[in-house]
Amino acid sequence: MTWVGDRIGHLLHKVAPTAGASVHAVTIARPRADVEQFWLDPANLSAALDGIAHVESTAPDRLTWSFVENTAAAAQWVSRTVRAPGEIRFVGGRDPAGRSQIRLTFADAPGDLGTEVTIRVTSPLPEQLTGHAAFTALYRARAILQTGEAPTLTHNPSGREQED
Repeated sequence: MTWVGDRIGHLLHKVAPTAGASVHAVTIARPRADVEQFWLDPANLSAALDGIAHVESTAPDRLTWSFVENTAAAAQWVSRTVRAPGEIRFVGGRDPAGRSQIRLTFADAPGDLGTEVTIRVTSPLPEQLTGHAAFTALYRARAILQTGEAPTLTHNPSGREQED
């Protein structure tokens, strides 16, 4: 690589690291089995990622994630689902090393308060993008599991406009 290429690569890494590694955690006031099952249903994943991605099952352990864009052609990510005790991983189907993955871990919350869920996203996208999506998914999943609906400004009399 040329000197100019090295400098540009260095500057880009300072502004937005090449690989995003994002970690977020939340306590959900529901039994662990219910919370784990929620994350295995593509319809629930789509609800938690509303406005970010639509998820559909393409085989028993395969999911296709179609990311919402303002263009006709949405970016897609194909993953395989890997289950282990207390853990669900969605690993990039074309990435045998598992560098692109969403890893969810589940633990009983102290004091019988439900389930602690930790999401770790590893992606070639910058953390600023993966972190926002991971936090949003956890926040909405908690709301859906605890109240039956995701937070929204639709039909809110506050006068705030809804984002498109």
